Amino acid sequence: MNEYGQFCAVARALEILGERWTLLVVRELLLGSTRFNEIHQGLPNISKTMLSARLRTLERAGIVERRDRAYLLTAAGRALAGPVRALGEWAAEWDHRELALDPRLLAWDLHRRVHRDRLPENRTLVALNFPGARYFLHVRRPGVKLCGEDYGRTADLHVEADLKALTEYWIGERSWADVTRSGEVRLTGPAELRRAFPTWFSGYLLARTPPA
Repeated sequence: MNEYGQFCAVARALEILGERWTLLVVRELLLGSTRFNEIHQGLPNISKTMLSARLRTLERAGIVERRDRAYLLTAAGRALAGPVRALGEWAAEWDHRELALDPRLLAWDLHRRVHRDRLPENRTLVALNFPGARYFLHVRRPGVKLCGEDYGRTADLHVEADLKALTEYWIGERSWADVTRSGEVRLTGPAELRRAFPTWFSGYLLARTPPA
């Protein structure tokens, strides 16, 4: 832990939270990941050794507690929801760099941010097709499983998407009507599934506006 030797509360907070990856680990926990591998799925570029170290730091600080094999936020950890959201809002407003695009991370975020009560009761397979990458959402109330294969099933709904356009929709920069009307996102399948698909998702946690 880096110490600044200051009584300033910002300095004290950064001593705990300012190391690389730490706040992103908190973000994953706020998003509902509790198992080590789940957290790592949301942060694939961190080594498992580094992730273990960051989780230990958060445990020592009283931000995370471990129960059996689960990592859970304490009251102090849950109180970071506001600051994490505020950082995201600041970046959305003031950081104008090009988005870092990753189809697997987008698919991962989609699959875990769902309205469970809106999912189809019958098993439904959705193929997410990006240029050079394909993922499958195995959908059935009450949840969604993300896989890299179809397990021999034929997809019920195909989503052909420009990665940048779908990412911009997901983070709240563009509307569903915009990205579909432009042809950057195209759905093929039964009309009821095409209509229902965007309603299944609760949206990116830090979206500027809810997807619509």
